[in-house]
Amino acid sequence: MIDLIGDGDPWVSETSGERLLFLLLQNHLEWRFLADTLQGTGLRLGRRFSDLTNFFVGASVLHLQQRLLRLAHDVREQYPLDRSQQVMTLRARACDTIQLTPLEYRGDFGIFIEEVLTSAEQMPKEPSRGLKRTVIRNSPNYCYSCGREFGAFFEDAPEGLKPTVDHVWPRALGGDTIEANLLPACGACNSAKGHIAAWQMAWIQPIVFADIDETHALSSLSKEAKMALHVRAAMSYSQQNGSSLKDAFLAIGPREPPVRIDSEQGYDFFNLRVHDDSRTSVIWTPN
Repeated sequence: MIDLIGDGDPWVSETSGERLLFLLLQNHLEWRFLADTLQGTGLRLGRRFSDLTNFFVGASVLHLQQRLLRLAHDVREQYPLDRSQQVMTLRARACDTIQLTPLEYRGDFGIFIEEVLTSAEQMPKEPSRGLKRTVIRNSPNYCYSCGREFGAFFEDAPEGLKPTVDHVWPRALGGDTIEANLLPACGACNSAKGHIAAWQMAWIQPIVFADIDETHALSSLSKEAKMALHVRAAMSYSQQNGSSLKDAFLAIGPREPPVRIDSEQGYDFFNLRVHDDSRTSVIWTPN
């Protein structure tokens, strides 16, 4: 996530959770220091330095965001009707518990605390029946992740595949329950995605296998890993084109069977893709 650190928003945010992430990336001085330090080391890390440092920074920032949201959730439970008390208590707990203080944050710390609370407000919200119908009516008639058509018959849907609505940016990280953050998904993909907001949140470290295992390994790649690759492609597309994540998923289309990017390198998460790179112009070079 080093490539997201900067003074501007990396893509069009539709949710308070995305805005909170951008505030952390733009204003938390420790992440800027960490990124600058890592980029100046000259390490290679087995030709995966850039990929692994992006993973480390991204996982660290998202972990901090989740901790802040859990603190905010507890504070809102403690003072459900008193916003000023919520702000004061969360500010104190962020400084004491997480040791995130105005000294490490170069922006307006008050605005930041308000955004944390606003993001935490989204966590328990479920889409209404009317909103679900609107999302399904205004979207393609297939799961945005796996591409299976709704109404068609499958082994896990003998009576016809039924649509659910999935939060593109998960509620657990402050995703709003609005049409701009919802896409139709089958129940299996919705459940498998869980709280994966960015590819750095998936368990990608074990995804390494030899050429001799190609056929079996690619076919048995976990759904979580495929979804993480799909999310990575959407994040890249939205950065390149200045779109929202929802529009990026719609432009990329459902994930395709995984393929290796560089035939001269082995099989690992960073050398795989599940999107059409020529059509989307989302092109990765493992490094």
